[in-house]
Amino acid sequence: MARIASQSKGGFYATPEGQMTLILPHLKVKEGEGFLHLLDPCAGEGAALNQLGVHFRANSSLNVQTYGVELEETRFLKAKCVLDNVIHDGYESIRTESKYNAVWLNPPYDEVFHERTELRFLRTLSSKSKNVFAPNGLLMFCVPQYVLDKCAMVLSERFHEVKVYRFTDDAYDPFKQVVVFGYFGSPQNREKIKETREYLKEIATIPPENVPTLEDISEEYFLQSSSASISVFRAGRLNPEELFGDLKESPVFTEFEKRITQEVSVSTMKRPLLPLKLAHAGIAIASGAVGGNMGSHIVVGLTKPVTELSEGVNEDGEVKKEIYTKHHKSVVRVFTRTGIHELQ
Repeated sequence: MARIASQSKGGFYATPEGQMTLILPHLKVKEGEGFLHLLDPCAGEGAALNQLGVHFRANSSLNVQTYGVELEETRFLKAKCVLDNVIHDGYESIRTESKYNAVWLNPPYDEVFHERTELRFLRTLSSKSKNVFAPNGLLMFCVPQYVLDKCAMVLSERFHEVKVYRFTDDAYDPFKQVVVFGYFGSPQNREKIKETREYLKEIATIPPENVPTLEDISEEYFLQSSSASISVFRAGRLNPEELFGDLKESPVFTEFEKRITQEVSVSTMKRPLLPLKLAHAGIAIASGAVGGNMGSHIVVGLTKPVTELSEGVNEDGEVKKEIYTKHHKSVVRVFTRTGIHELQ
């Protein structure tokens, strides 16, 4: 497709349904209970990620959740109808956790400032600061075959057990797409990293008939479930719906009401065995254990720094020096209708 047509679509090329159907039988889940988190940072209309979700729900007892990110509004609205969670924002702005067990990544096919967009997506989403992958999370990276040369370094250093398969003949020609499979985590072996890098660079240049198709997949890719759900999946911009939900769950209003309302009935303090001496009462008020709204007035305890001056004298009673002593003094402040009073 010409570059101008590519940009008019925002670099978006939906994954053909038939190609995903060839992948699904090879995706398994390891035995266990808990959650399975599936992410598509370029979700489009949500079709590919929805297929993944349907597959795992039918073949496991896990709590499967799909998470999509889509920048274009029309596609975002369609994705909302088929996915569990969708964010209307760019992939680089999302706030989330490193808990995704599988990531389907079909980024825009383009080049910006002499760098492939596909590489930028991959590098950001697997970086230390923005990583979204759970340990050994499965990457399925859908890109044009010739782009593998640009992505070879990041793929070989951050993923292991890397394998590449191309689209079938009926779907390959328009965009020359291949799918890279790999588990997140460095191979920790320089020889293996070098071997994977050379493998990817070779695949980028050889004729397509020498690259196995998705029909030739022989491996089974196992996903490890998570014991905890994802608690943070947010856009970079705070929207009114998120703010409203946060305020509903926030304890701030309860705390505010508790502090300004007289709640004698919920007091947990017990009556002392002996009457408090004046100093004890002052300490209790200053510490906040006693006080607050007393009906006709409000009592607040506070502690503030005080500097006192004294004079040093010799045996003859002559002043030799001034001595400044700093300490803290507890004060009881009383707010009444007639004014504010401090009791020391």
